[in-house]
Amino acid sequence: MTNIVVLTGNGLSVALNSEFSLPNITKKFFDRLNPEHKAFIEHHMLDKNNKSDFEECIAYIEKFYDALHIHQSFFRNTLHGDRFIDANGLELSELMKHENSIRESINLYMALILEIINGNVKIHQINMKLQGFVSWLTSIIKDENDVDLFTLNYDLLLETILLNALDKNGFMEYYHQAGPWFAVSNEMPRYYFNPEKVKKSKKDCKTKLYHLHGSLSSFKDMKNNKIFKIKNEVIRKHNIYNRIAELDIVPSIITGGRKSDKIQETPYNFYYEELVKKMSDMEQLCEALFVIGYSFRDEHINIAIAERIKIATQSIDPRPLKFVIVDYATTPEDKASFIRQINSALGLEIGAKGRFIENDSRVLFDGANSINFYSQRSE
Repeated sequence: MTNIVVLTGNGLSVALNSEFSLPNITKKFFDRLNPEHKAFIEHHMLDKNNKSDFEECIAYIEKFYDALHIHQSFFRNTLHGDRFIDANGLELSELMKHENSIRESINLYMALILEIINGNVKIHQINMKLQGFVSWLTSIIKDENDVDLFTLNYDLLLETILLNALDKNGFMEYYHQAGPWFAVSNEMPRYYFNPEKVKKSKKDCKTKLYHLHGSLSSFKDMKNNKIFKIKNEVIRKHNIYNRIAELDIVPSIITGGRKSDKIQETPYNFYYEELVKKMSDMEQLCEALFVIGYSFRDEHINIAIAERIKIATQSIDPRPLKFVIVDYATTPEDKASFIRQINSALGLEIGAKGRFIENDSRVLFDGANSINFYSQRSE
């Protein structure tokens, strides 16, 4: 039995369906915005012609909101701020309305992104385009390994694969069924985020799934501040993404900027801490790490991985690690660029132990399905 960590990024979803690519999602995002919101975002973008990454677009608005929030906190929480309001004849309620409108706009943008992504995972496409990856994943699970699946994607690709290969009790997701969501239907249950309760009920489960940045089916109830998820068919049937203001909920996802700060919030802090344990806790260290379709752009993720490499290459009591990275590139230039990105992201300078080199056997450039052929060769 091996302790295995699998980390998947956007590249895995793109391998299934090109609609998951950042440029395609971003184009649809701008196409669906009304003229006022489109102009609002463009006004705050440094490069108004660069519309290839929706996360950067949202990050610009978040920076504006953060600055406005700090500005408002001076008025709300200080004596001088109160005097400033009076001296200049300002209406605090109007200023607050402005701040709230920006926050609501960001929530609307997140919901729109999820609506665009939703529906792009189909089982027949998985069977056709990701057969090798699915075969490999199901094989390591059925070999009774401890498998921790960490995904940076919002989509339900891994859930779909696991439900098809196992069943709903064959893996752990950390949400437990609660009562009906009465605001929507008396017959539609919600599933609340409660890791401790789920661990007790599934203590023998060896396969665990973590959405590091949230998923398209998870939300935060603003009335009780609880995180919950609902089934995808409920989202579609009841038009949930277009009713977030009415239902007083917000998408529970991390997007835009300040990811290293947002990862401290619930439920992401739990997911991230579990990843960190696998990378740095000597009692829970993973023995194999497979990174598939990840661009190495998230600093907090890179820090965790770098720690596991450090432990594997330390002079005293090193703990070996089988480390495989899977991506897709065809030209020598693109391959070399990706190798440089890995080394830079993980702090592997020239001469460092574990540094990646040209034609490194730990990096596969033939796409997600190549992991199955690699596994067969290494057996």
